[in-house]
This record gives sequence, C-alpha cells and structure tokens, in this order.
Amino acid sequence: MRGRPCASRCSGWRNSLAIGSLMNARGMMELIVIKVGLDAGVITPAMFTILLVMAIVTTMMTTPMVMGLLDRKRITDALTNH
Repeated sequence: MRGRPCASRCSGWRNSLAIGSLMNARGMMELIVIKVGLDAGVITPAMFTILLVMAIVTTMMTTPMVMGLLDRKRITDALTNH
C-alpha cells in the first residue's frame, strides 16, 4: 500500500499528481458497485445519481488534468516508445 505513494513522490510532485489523477479514473468499476448498491437497497436513487455524476465528472477531467501536469512531448514519447 505504501509502494505507490513512495514511488510517485520520488519521481516529483507533477508525476505524483498525474499518477493520482489516473488512479482516480475508475469510472466503470464505480458504476458497477453503485448499481449493485442501488439494487440491494443500500443506497437511495438520489445517492445513486450523485455518485453517477461524480464518476462521470472525475473520469472526464482525468485527461485534461494529466495533459496539464505533464508536457505533451513526454506523453507522446512515452506512447510511441511502448
């Protein structure tokens, strides 16, 4: 559990924030969990809507955040080298 924060901190704060942003983009898994919770009666329809909007917004803001934190040349180089 400590490996990810330590590794991201060693690589600098911009990389640390980018890694955190990418880890937050878990939209599909969150949708499955909240749907199961709604079906089981654990969460209300209003809470389902709030969590659904949160999942959509946080997933949509991931790309702009990562692009803003990392320069485009590094991203393009990383994608073309792999």
